[in-house]
Amino acid sequence: MAVNVKFHHIGITVSNLERTLEFFENAFGIVTGMALRVKSGNQTAEALGLPEHEQRVALLAAGDVIFELIEFHPARRESYDGRQDDVGYAYPCFSVEDIDAAYDEWTRLGYKINARPQVTHAGPVAGSKFMVLKDPDGKNIEIVETGKYLVASNIRAGEATASLDNPVIIGKH
Repeated sequence: MAVNVKFHHIGITVSNLERTLEFFENAFGIVTGMALRVKSGNQTAEALGLPEHEQRVALLAAGDVIFELIEFHPARRESYDGRQDDVGYAYPCFSVEDIDAAYDEWTRLGYKINARPQVTHAGPVAGSKFMVLKDPDGKNIEIVETGKYLVASNIRAGEATASLDNPVIIGKH
């Protein structure tokens, strides 16, 4: 029997909570809804599989999804060196109405973006565009402008299904 679930939040560990909060507010207009300090006891540390520690936590709401930004003390390491092709890598994705305008605004603000927005011209996600914006710790935040079929209701309905044997080409090749 499968357990019925709804998405609640995604947690992102950051090196500097204030710097990351400033980034989320300036880039996306998302502000802190709740902030707290957590001092783990033995049971909480055991539940997380970590040594006893303190956390500074900020909760931000983007639509119906909550972002939990967490700064750990002591930090295991000071910098992040992962890549998206590392097993276990996770990243958030935000949907925007006009990805080209977002690209222009974020480049004007000096944010790091890997490349101009890429567009899918054919297949089940035709008309969708995406790009990757880097957060202050260098983690990817995917930005997408959705085409007709890249929305949850159409995916749930099985519209415009694709096959792993027939790859979708994104961008120019």
